[in-house]
Order: sequence, then structure tokens, then C-alpha cells
Amino acid sequence: PGKTDVNILWSGSDDGIVQLTRDGGKTWTNVTPRDMPEFGRVSQIDASIFDAGSAYVSVKKPLLEDFSPYIFRTHDFGRTWTKIVTGIAANDYISSVREDPVRKGLLYAGAQHGFYVSLDDGDHWQPLSSGLPDTQVSDIWVEGQDIAIATHGRSFYVLDDVTPLRQYNASVTSTAD
Repeated sequence: PGKTDVNILWSGSDDGIVQLTRDGGKTWTNVTPRDMPEFGRVSQIDASIFDAGSAYVSVKKPLLEDFSPYIFRTHDFGRTWTKIVTGIAANDYISSVREDPVRKGLLYAGAQHGFYVSLDDGDHWQPLSSGLPDTQVSDIWVEGQDIAIATHGRSFYVLDDVTPLRQYNASVTSTAD
């Protein structure tokens, strides 16, 4: 269900269709991003906790030999979408995307070769891999101050206390201290 409104549900399919209902499932609207790759598999949709009209969609196509990353963002219930993959390696397809439940604009992405973080709502990504081997990250869960990531065949990892990421912004990087 939607995180801010139980009547808002997002749905994604194996063949790249994204649907939205705003009335608890009575009617559905196709809101597929225009830039959706043909036969892209919608891997995960994360509805925003901050805004009912916002969602993040991860898409992958490795079975069709397309290893490109695909993450899409909407802030208007899927009327428009922005592809947000700047900083993610060209061959690092995405399995999961999650919004931080405390800091708006802080996003996490699980990829074929690791884990990424964005501090600016997906406009730019950077790897966050301290101690993490080159492994596929299939899912992400943020609980309290910690992030748990599930990997394909390698168990799971926990990043304890993401408070520094939640505090990191322009005012932090521009102070003399």
C-alpha cells in the first residue's frame, strides 16, 4: 500500500508496465515511464513516505543482455518520470531502490555489483561499499538507524547507524570545521 494514503497502490510487471490506483484498487491507470526500456522488468517500486505522489521504480533487463541501470522517479503520481542513474556504473543493473524514512531526498539502491547512495533525491549516486564484497544487492530495508541489505547467495549485511548520512548536506561540507 501507499505509505501516506492506503488507497494509493503502485504495481509493476515483468514486461515493464507500471500501474497506479488512487482509489484502493477500483480503477487503475497505466503510468509507465516513457523511457521504460522495452521488456524491462519492474523489480521494485518504493512509494514515498513524504509525499503521496512520489515513487521510485527500479527496473532490470539482464536476461535480455541489457545490464544498464534503470531507476525512475516521479513526484506527480506518474504523470512524468525522470531517469535517475548518474553516478551508477553503466553495467551495474539495479534490483532495488529505497527512500530513507527519515531524511527526504536520501535514497539507497541495490545493484548487481554493490550498493549506492544518493543525497539529492537520485540526481547523483555514489557507491557505498565499505567492507562489502562485489555482490548483487537484491533488497534493502531501513529500520530505525540501520540499513539491512539482502544479497544473492552471500547472506545479508547491516550498516549500523546511518545518522551521518542523514546529517550530510551542503552546510556540513561548507563549514570551516
